[in-house]
Amino acid sequence: MHLKKFYDNIFNIKFAAISAPVNGLIAAAVNSSHGTLEAIASGGTQAAASFLSTGFTARLVQHFSPIKNIFASYSLGSLVPGAATFILSYIGHSINETPERLESCIAPTIISLSTSLVTNFITRKGYMLPNNY
Repeated sequence: MHLKKFYDNIFNIKFAAISAPVNGLIAAAVNSSHGTLEAIASGGTQAAASFLSTGFTARLVQHFSPIKNIFASYSLGSLVPGAATFILSYIGHSINETPERLESCIAPTIISLSTSLVTNFITRKGYMLPNNY
């Protein structure tokens, strides 16, 4: 019971499942000039990082959504998840020794910043609420 409550507070699997293949393909394309194996490794690294970071950051956004001050809600609800996405992606690519580390992190971070705004808006309107909202 405590594990489910913990999970509901920190992770959103629906957003994670969408993010992984999209960002993985982007990283694979960015690194394709380094060969097929490098593109696959970079794409796989980014897919794993995006799954974990998006699952976490989507739920993180939903913690900022109830803030009544719209500016604070949207600012914190985008900047904090965007920073988390960049950090997790960069760590993953550093471990993988991806040749184009910074370039591989830019698209997922931009996507995270923009989708965080949409996630916040949807949550503030009462849609796709987590189980324990």
